[in-house]
Amino acid sequence: HGCSVVQVHALASASECRSLCAAASAAAQRVRRADRLIGLVRAPIVDLFDSQSDIDACEALLQRCVRFVQAQLPSLAKALFGEVSFETVLRNSDLVFSPGEPALNVYTQGGCFTPHEDEQSLTCLLNLSDAGSYDGGGTAFWSSEERLAVATPPSVVLRTPAGTALLFGGTVTHAGQPIRRGERCVLVASFSTAGHDCFVPHGEALVDAREPRTEECSLDALCAALAL
Repeated sequence: HGCSVVQVHALASASECRSLCAAASAAAQRVRRADRLIGLVRAPIVDLFDSQSDIDACEALLQRCVRFVQAQLPSLAKALFGEVSFETVLRNSDLVFSPGEPALNVYTQGGCFTPHEDEQSLTCLLNLSDAGSYDGGGTAFWSSEERLAVATPPSVVLRTPAGTALLFGGTVTHAGQPIRRGERCVLVASFSTAGHDCFVPHGEALVDAREPRTEECSLDALCAALAL
């Protein structure tokens, strides 16, 4: 809840990114030929990959993302997900995902994703592509004030290195910027606890039960204090 975006550097290693990019690129090429698509191929992980090892690699990265939130933002994690077990993310019956997710978005020239809000408790966007493998691209974000205006340019565009994840809540307006050259692969998962209202009251989400007294702060201030 709110408009904060947290960057998690080196969530995935260079070798993990290269391996998944190669697999995603090959799979997307097959989809393009079969469906005559250009620009963006977006497909659920379990449908895109034939290899169980590639699916397992995505599972491991999503679990890593959840563990980061649990370790660095424990009160937020508890408010959003309660006591849900994350032994698996992809096949977790306690979670609901945005349609077609967890997914791989594979962008080529002209490919983009229009501005939207995910309306889930947490979104994880993990860029898998090296900066030199494409021109353009990146993830655009709008502030709470600017998203209300029609055709307002984004507040910021983040072009993260391979392996860096972006984490944010369901009210954050964002978009995938057009690719001018090359190919960009992004692992994306937006999810909430089944039956849980993802729009958690801000104060409730940020009260840390470990403190002897109840205190509140903004997510921006919390992330700044943690130097995230």
